[in-house]
Amino acid sequence: MIKNILIAEDDRVTAHLVKTQLEAKGYCVYTANNGIEAMKVFSLRPIDLLITDVIMPKMDGVDLYEAVKGDPKTSDIPIIIVTDKAVFKESFSSLGVSNFVEKTTDIKALLEKIETIKIEVGMAKKYSKILLSGSHRIVLEQMKNSLKGMQYLNVAAFTSEEIISKALSMKPHALVVDVMFQDQLSAPELIRALRCINILRQMKIITYASFPEDFGIDVETIQELEEAMKECAKAGADLYIGRFNQSFFLEKLVGLGI
Repeated sequence: MIKNILIAEDDRVTAHLVKTQLEAKGYCVYTANNGIEAMKVFSLRPIDLLITDVIMPKMDGVDLYEAVKGDPKTSDIPIIIVTDKAVFKESFSSLGVSNFVEKTTDIKALLEKIETIKIEVGMAKKYSKILLSGSHRIVLEQMKNSLKGMQYLNVAAFTSEEIISKALSMKPHALVVDVMFQDQLSAPELIRALRCINILRQMKIITYASFPEDFGIDVETIQELEEAMKECAKAGADLYIGRFNQSFFLEKLVGLGI
């Protein structure tokens, strides 16, 4: 539920006008002139949504975003970036931001964005989000089918770039990745990169083995799988489940609290 909103905006006239209109809609609204003041508000008040300008004195919107998402106490709080500049949208999009509104005292678009976020927040609380990844589309389809009818929101990704982009945007409860995945990054390299991102450090990472039914398993292949499994574990994977098996897969998700 979104009730308490914080507006970080150095233009006091704009901040006051937006605050007044949001309060007329039933929201409890706080304001801050810059990122430093906003962080003080976070330490004193329960905030459900941050609306921030980009260019502000002392601490701008970029640093504020990173500070909020880098703190486990506030990392789940949704953020709306107020900007109409493409360069700013591109920069924030690379950080996983998808909520933008243009700077205006007319809050129609802002209210619509807030309603969208309310739905997303409600869905996130009801369903666990899982990012399925790997090179074998048939296996990923089997995974998706095994999750049908369950309280999981699942998305598939097939490349390193796509996996990182979707992980940043959806912030999944779990990532499922093939230990033998090889793209621009290998599975261990991918896991290591994701573990360096603050907002993804709590994400569970499950690794599995994927190969066709008629694929011969020789000693060399087994050794490669074992080495890949060990490297993924060192990189930060939480669990290796072996060759994908539907019932075992669901059992392990539940066992990890997902």
